[in-house]
Amino acid sequence: MPAARSARTGTVKRKALAETPISRQPPVATIKSAFPVTKHSSCNSATDLCGKIGKVAKPVSSFVATKTVMHRSTAPPQIIGRESEQAAIREFLQTTVEKGRGGSMYISGNPGTGKTACLQTLIKQSAASFPSVLVNCVPLTRPEQAYAAVLDALNVEYAGADSALAELERIVFKGKGAFLVILDEVDSLLGSKQEVLYRLFELAAHPDSRLALVGIANALDLTDRFLPRLQARNCVPLLLNFNPYQVNDIVAILQSRLDSVAVEGTEPVIQKAALELCARKVAATSGDLRKALDVCRQAMEAAEAEHKKKSNNKENGPAVVAAAPAATAAANPAMPKVSIMHIAKVLTSLNGSPIAQKLNALNFQQKLVLCAHASLTKSVQLATPSKKAAASATSGIAVSKLFVEYGAICSRLGMLAAVTRSEFLDLVAMMETQGVVTVEAQKAGRRGGCRIASSTGAADDRTLRLAVDEADIRRALMSTPALSPIL
Repeated sequence: MPAARSARTGTVKRKALAETPISRQPPVATIKSAFPVTKHSSCNSATDLCGKIGKVAKPVSSFVATKTVMHRSTAPPQIIGRESEQAAIREFLQTTVEKGRGGSMYISGNPGTGKTACLQTLIKQSAASFPSVLVNCVPLTRPEQAYAAVLDALNVEYAGADSALAELERIVFKGKGAFLVILDEVDSLLGSKQEVLYRLFELAAHPDSRLALVGIANALDLTDRFLPRLQARNCVPLLLNFNPYQVNDIVAILQSRLDSVAVEGTEPVIQKAALELCARKVAATSGDLRKALDVCRQAMEAAEAEHKKKSNNKENGPAVVAAAPAATAAANPAMPKVSIMHIAKVLTSLNGSPIAQKLNALNFQQKLVLCAHASLTKSVQLATPSKKAAASATSGIAVSKLFVEYGAICSRLGMLAAVTRSEFLDLVAMMETQGVVTVEAQKAGRRGGCRIASSTGAADDRTLRLAVDEADIRRALMSTPALSPIL
C-alpha cells in the first residue's frame, strides 16, 4: 500500500487534470456540488442580482446590475427556447443515470449555442441524485490523460497513470448506481489514434455499464469521420445537434436577462431596438450568444463613458441658475442609456472588414498554422534582413517546414497535441478554400524540374503563401490570448 501511494504521488499530477473535481466526500456526490449554478427564482430587483449582488450592503444601481447580468459568465435566469434539445437530454438522463444504467450521447454545435448551459440546467432539475463531473479536455496534453482526469474528478484513488484505465473499468462495472461524466471539447482528444475515445464510448455502451457519458464538441460529424468503428461495434452514441441561435431566440434571451434585474417604474437600460439590432447582426454571422452578450456589455461601457464625459462637461461649465430640485434629482438619477448608435459602433469595431471576419472565423488549429508561418517569416527576416530575404519569405514557405514549426509551437504551448501530417494537410486545404492562403507547386529548379503535388505524399513539397495582408493576420492572431506571447 505505501509503495502504491508513493508511485501515485510521483507520477500523477491530479489536481491539474479535472476541471470540476467534487469534494472529498464519497464518489457519489450529488449534482448540486458538481455544477454550482446560481438560482434566479427571486431575482426581481437590482439590489438582489441573482443571489450575488444582494449580499452587498449598499444598493446597486440598475445600470451596474444590468452590466453584471450581461456578462457571459453569469448563469442565465432560465433556458429560453431549445425545447426539442431539452427534451432529448432529459430523456437521456431519465433512461440512463436516473435508472442506474450506462449510455452515451454526443452533443455538437457551434460555440455559444447553449450546449453546456442547457445540459447543466437539466442536470440541476433532475429529480434523482447521481454523481456527475465535468472534465475539460483542452488542457490534456495526451488523450490517455482523460482516464486519470475522470478519476480525479470522481475522487477515486488509483496507483498511477498506467493503472487509471483499469481503475476506471473497475468502477464502471462494480458498485451501486450510475454516474455521469461530461467531456467538454471532446474533439481535443482526437489524434493519430482514437483509442481513448473508442474505449470510453465502448465502456458506456456495455450492457452492465454504470457510466453515462456525454461528449460535447463543435464538430457535427465527429462520430462519422473519426470514430467509424463505433458503428461496427454497435456503440454509436445518441446524436444531438444545437443549431445557431436565431434572431428571436437571441432577443428573448437578452430580454430575459434584462427583466431579471429590472426595477419597476424605470426605463430599460438597453433600448429594444438596440437589442434587436444586436440580435440580427450576431444571428447573421455566427449565432453565438456569447458574442451578443459581449456586444451589449461593451455598448453599455461606451454609453457609460459618454455619460460621464457629458456630466464632467456640465460640472466644468457655467453654473445653471434654475436647477432641478435636489429631491427630484435624487429620486430620478440620470443613467446611461444604450441606443442603436452604441450597438452599431461596437459591432463595427468587432466585425471590422470582411477579411477580419474571415480570419476571426478560423479555428484554433488553423490559427496555429498561421502562427507557424509568421514565426518562420520572422526567422528568415532576422537571419538575413535584406530585400531578397523578405521577397523569399513573401513568395512562400514549404509546407513541410511549416508542419515542423507548427509541431514545435504546439509543444511550446503545451495546450493540445499536434495533429498528424495528413490532418495538417487537410487544415491547409481548408484554409486555401477559405481564401486565406494559396498553396502551389515549388518553382522550377536549375534543371527545369518542378515538384508537383500528388496523392503519394508529395503534397507537403508545395509552398504556402498568404492570400491576405500579413498585418491583418497578425491582428487576428494577437486577439487570441494564447497566441499573443508567441508573436
